[in-house]
Amino acid sequence: MKKLIVVVLLIMSVNASYAQKLSKELKQLKENLSGRFTNEDQARFNPSYKPQSFIMKQILLENPDGLWMYGELASVDSVKFPKKQFIWHFQQVDQNRFAAQIFQLNDPKSFVNDWQKKIPLQGITEAMMVKELCPLYLVRKTMIEFTGATREKFCRPVKDGKIAYKTIELYSSESTLMYWERGYNASDKLVDGPEQAGDIFRKIEQFK
Repeated sequence: MKKLIVVVLLIMSVNASYAQKLSKELKQLKENLSGRFTNEDQARFNPSYKPQSFIMKQILLENPDGLWMYGELASVDSVKFPKKQFIWHFQQVDQNRFAAQIFQLNDPKSFVNDWQKKIPLQGITEAMMVKELCPLYLVRKTMIEFTGATREKFCRPVKDGKIAYKTIELYSSESTLMYWERGYNASDKLVDGPEQAGDIFRKIEQFK
């Protein structure tokens, strides 16, 4: 009986260390970002945008601080082969302000399509990631809307020789995600990303 009690207590302590104690604002942000998105509506009316799939799901870390999300960006016709994999870490500054850090995986191929699992990236630690020098700052506009952006020339890519710095703009609601990432060279010339506006993704599946 004593052994059984010890085992139960051990399991409870492990579960507690992985528990995500989120504020109601971070819970709303999690609900907004969790799911499968597509910009096919936008691409249908504007051929300069390619149909893309944007997928995000919460991940669990030991002793988490804030909200951690894993994402994959892929062409609609090749979702199994994402062109970008990333992790976003959101922390709350006050009731309406949030800061986010962007991470890349050291071994992204090992986690391709991991969002399909009930718990993606299980066992992941910060030692298995590389933090980008690219802080993102968000503001809660309404109860369900968030907007954010990087500071000018303050977002440095981890690995990309042609890009000196990036800019990111973000809008998130329960049904829509606007993501606009642009890359510039040392002469401030746009070399990557859409020039006029960001990709507008519509949510087609909500994850729990």
